Amino acid sequence: MGRVLGVDLDNTIVRCDGLFHAVAVERGLAPGRTPRDKRTVRDAVRAGPGGEPAWQELQARVYGPRLAEAPPAPGARAALAAWRADGARVAVVSHKTTRAAADPRGADLRAAARAWLAAHEFLAPAGPIDPGDVFFEDTRADKLARIARLGCLCFVDDLAETFAEPGFPAGVARILYAPQGTEAAGPGVEVFGDWTAIGRRVGGLLRATS
Repeated sequence: MGRVLGVDLDNTIVRCDGLFHAVAVERGLAPGRTPRDKRTVRDAVRAGPGGEPAWQELQARVYGPRLAEAPPAPGARAALAAWRADGARVAVVSHKTTRAAADPRGADLRAAARAWLAAHEFLAPAGPIDPGDVFFEDTRADKLARIARLGCLCFVDDLAETFAEPGFPAGVARILYAPQGTEAAGPGVEVFGDWTAIGRRVGGLLRATS
């Protein structure tokens, strides 16, 4: 199957920061002056009267019926397309259940994600990802096991916690996407603030293995 490059989906390929802010403000869960990044919105919602249940409901809305409103991360599609053109196989591996725990009868989160990928031309034949290379896992442990089974050369994620897991497969280059600024990360994790830099770094890894 060739060289495999693994990529997370939520907040890595699709940018949901602005959407989290917009929906939280609409629903009165956070004031409009709240900075427009997911973690700050999360903290504001959790600190409010609704607490953790309100945050979980907000996630169900953003990753379900409202996901179509989220934009792609700038430069992500171009980077993935360049890797594909260099002969790599690009695989999305996401920790995403079919339904949100806060709304078990609500939107199919996996279907919403696939629809978003298709609408923004990430999926072949127009895009760099084969539909069969989009994997949704129920738990983070399952996500790490999938990365290992795929034999990924590297994995790109927006959560440093992913790379800190004891089960993260050895030998896979760890690339953290941190568009809000430099984030503390564990040993061996490379931190980049934009997809242009990630594209160059992974391109270098591909050339080194060719």
